[in-house]
Amino acid sequence: MSELHPVPVISIGDIGARQLLVTLDVEHTPIADSHRVPGQYVKLALYTDDVARPYAVASKPGSRTVEILVKAPEERLAQVMGLKAGDRVQMSACMGDGYTMAALLGRDVWLIGVGSGIAPLRSCLETMLDDRMAYQEITLLYGVRDPADFAFRARFGAWAGLGVRVMPVVSGSQVGEEAWAGARGHVQALLPASLPHPDKTVAVVCGLPEMEKAVAAALLARGVGPDRVLRNW
Repeated sequence: MSELHPVPVISIGDIGARQLLVTLDVEHTPIADSHRVPGQYVKLALYTDDVARPYAVASKPGSRTVEILVKAPEERLAQVMGLKAGDRVQMSACMGDGYTMAALLGRDVWLIGVGSGIAPLRSCLETMLDDRMAYQEITLLYGVRDPADFAFRARFGAWAGLGVRVMPVVSGSQVGEEAWAGARGHVQALLPASLPHPDKTVAVVCGLPEMEKAVAAALLARGVGPDRVLRNW
């Protein structure tokens, strides 16, 4: 098991239904230089009797803070909410190869994810926006079961303003209190029938294995081969 280090909490905030964004200070830890590329993950234990679990990093590399999207049952979230600024949690260094960002340069990029898969996609997207002109069209296709489940929804407008096409989609048959007038279905069904530049398109995907397989098949049918479908695990 990877070595765990004590890391101070900076803040904890609601980011979506049953989801929290935990911001951690890694500046004076061995973790600081391990976050090299979007798509990496850590192992994190958030309270005394918690098991160290893998979480994809939601923030972009190069910062002295790390943001983790935590989605969990309400009783576990309640324990996490009990943490205060300055409390220490146990976290490993960042692991995994992450996304090969060089493969995205000069390409149309589709970021496709569902549920908490938005976390590494957000890291990738925010990194790309540091040099927006290095990429062609950027599209975020993000699916959840219910509108309340969207994380980072407050960033949708900012991303759109920076030239990102944001396509939120709801797949659940039952929608909660919020009326949803947007797209419905599974993310692979929201891909256009044809892509304008399939030979110059790369997809960055994160979700359950069944979803990733369905998305890869849909992309292949549109001319985007498996060598241009990037995963982080």
